[in-house]
Amino acid sequence: MNTPVPYQEELEKEFRAAYLISQFIQEIISEEEEEELDLWMQQSEHHMQIFEDLTDESMTRDFMKWYAERNTERSLQEVKQRLQFTRPSKVIPLWRYAAAACVVLLLGAGIYYFGLRDKGSTVTSSGTETADILPGKASATLTLADGKKIDLTYLRDTIINNEVSIVNGMVVYNSTTSEPEMHEISIPRKGFYELVLPDGSKAWVNSSSSIRYPSRFTGNERRVMVTGETYFEVAKDADHPFIVSVNGVDITALGTAFNINAYPNEGGLRITLTEGKINVNASQRNEQLQPGQQITIRPGEWDIRTVDISPVVAWTKNQFKLKNTTIEEVMRMAERWYDAKIVYKDKVTDHFTGTIDRNVPISQLLKLLEATGQVHFQIEGDSIIVTH
Repeated sequence: MNTPVPYQEELEKEFRAAYLISQFIQEIISEEEEEELDLWMQQSEHHMQIFEDLTDESMTRDFMKWYAERNTERSLQEVKQRLQFTRPSKVIPLWRYAAAACVVLLLGAGIYYFGLRDKGSTVTSSGTETADILPGKASATLTLADGKKIDLTYLRDTIINNEVSIVNGMVVYNSTTSEPEMHEISIPRKGFYELVLPDGSKAWVNSSSSIRYPSRFTGNERRVMVTGETYFEVAKDADHPFIVSVNGVDITALGTAFNINAYPNEGGLRITLTEGKINVNASQRNEQLQPGQQITIRPGEWDIRTVDISPVVAWTKNQFKLKNTTIEEVMRMAERWYDAKIVYKDKVTDHFTGTIDRNVPISQLLKLLEATGQVHFQIEGDSIIVTH
């Protein structure tokens, strides 16, 4: 019987992280590997510090100089051969190859970064507290027909009245024979909320958004009104189409799922279909979307294209998922989710790709962006200073 290697599982994870970092350094990392590396960095501040240290050019050169002084050139060459990196077509600075080898050398030298530093043996600290901004959370206000406002933020299991209950922190409507009345749920900055509408449809409502709907659907349609961003999973009812009204546009569905982004500063109304079919109607024009299609509506312009759905709906899974995303778009999301003010000192034209949980402080998101070396940030109170 094979004797298990002590800490084998931990070592395998450490070497996997080293492999991902070396792929990143050489700029040959795949999209799936980059997402895996992003998630690994989010697991702890220590992981983020490891990444920053091992991708720092000056640190790499210092380490290689130290290593060379110990007459280990032959060992270095052996490590380089074992790495068996594929040279990409474009020219990459030599230090990146040295850095990739450096990652493995550090592991060979007692797993210094991945082991000892986790135990605090040689961690350096400035002793100062870093400014940061905490993320948002489930938060909403329910406004009843009589104007009464109910803060839903801390309610878990509560009966509001004979129609409305809070079950496990989510609004749920009960079947009643009472006359329907209009309700509205509004979400502040740093908030989001999920609810089940009276017909059983589900709605996820993002920061700085609202949804207005009847406490019971009657007549031949189910109509709601929204602002900001909302994702719907519509309950099937062929006899009563589900209609969302937003900015003078009607989106009609039977049983389907779609995302609406109607923030005023996003350059147009964007509707993205994830499953089923929807009809989009406004100004005597009607378009039908297929799954994976997105329509952007601006004055006098309707643009339909096929898109990657996952970044569009990532917020419903409490994630930021960036794919070739501009810094302005990233910062608009951060502005709403962290209630931050964005100040641009320089123009940043680069695009960003990566995935990070939304439940982390803003510093974690900014470090992920800074890892590209193309942008830098400074946190001052509730403001984020953006520089090149």
